[in-house]
Amino acid sequence: MLAVMRFGVFVEIDGQPDALGLMEITPLPRGSELPAIGVYLDGVVVGHAAHNWQVRLRPAEVEAAAE
Repeated sequence: MLAVMRFGVFVEIDGQPDALGLMEITPLPRGSELPAIGVYLDGVVVGHAAHNWQVRLRPAEVEAAAE
């Protein structure tokens, strides 16, 4: 993880050094703690922009609970 913002965390994506990921934290339950910088996260891609290598992600556990 690179940085924590109120709307999400910016993450590096393994195997894609040019990509910038934004893990959305808005769907997390209220009171959940934000992940610390440097931890590994599991996420699901929910959108991307090919022209600037930006990837929108949601935490895998949040996406699995919605299914």
